[in-house]
Amino acid sequence: MNSIGFEFVQSLSNELSKGTVRLPSLPDVALKIKNILEDPDVSAKQVATVVGTEPSFSARLLKVANSAALNSSGTTIKDLPTAITRMGFKMAHSIAVAIAMDQVLNAHSLGELDKYFKELWHHSLNVAAISCVIARKRTKIKPDEALIGGLLHDVGKIYLLDRMDDYPELCENQEAFDNVLAEWHTGVGAAILEAWRFSDELITVAEEHEELDRVPTNSEGGASFEADLTDVVQVANLFSQAIEQGHEAPAEWAEVKSFGRLKLDDELIHDIMVQSNEEIASIVSALQG
Repeated sequence: MNSIGFEFVQSLSNELSKGTVRLPSLPDVALKIKNILEDPDVSAKQVATVVGTEPSFSARLLKVANSAALNSSGTTIKDLPTAITRMGFKMAHSIAVAIAMDQVLNAHSLGELDKYFKELWHHSLNVAAISCVIARKRTKIKPDEALIGGLLHDVGKIYLLDRMDDYPELCENQEAFDNVLAEWHTGVGAAILEAWRFSDELITVAEEHEELDRVPTNSEGGASFEADLTDVVQVANLFSQAIEQGHEAPAEWAEVKSFGRLKLDDELIHDIMVQSNEEIASIVSALQG
């Protein structure tokens, strides 16, 4: 790593150790939805009232509710309360997060870094959609939880890219740039989700999704051999990378523990990568707005 890369990492490390790191706040649209959904007695009509104040969110939510992935009946849903009831509050929250991330990423005009923001957003959408499909096909994990896990798994990279704009020399050194993103985004992502008061499961996704030899633990702290949310997102992340690079499923996937816990053999891998492509594409399209 060059000297400017070391300077950036040292500055970030000092902030993290002192608890003074300047973490971003959760954008307003997502915060509003998150706050109202934390009320256990809230109704779909009340949520719709809040959602209705955000035209872009209303349109996006209706589009998702009518997507092939969530509306198998094909009957068009035209009103927000019905859409929210049909998809569930957590899915509505996931869409709010998707819109918020979209706004954050598209708000940047960072010259050469623009392409990284766009690639990151595209990748996050793919991982979210694939996570949703895997959760439904292979686990008891709710698809909406998997969707938001996929959306947020690389949130640390958004923050790091934003901060790197102050270090143009770092951006000019591809190796140092890649190393900083790879080595720091998981810890930073976990810190951001903790600051945003997301669940422990989502924080673990951000922190451990790159650890291919990880062993999940249950809520009591004991060992567990069942797939968890991080396993789902980890596998979806690998699927997405292979698809984006135009590669076939590599043989070494068979050695990754999360694939084993999800009981994914060659046939099921093919099903997710090929036969589920239309379903995955419909989710990505809906989330893109």
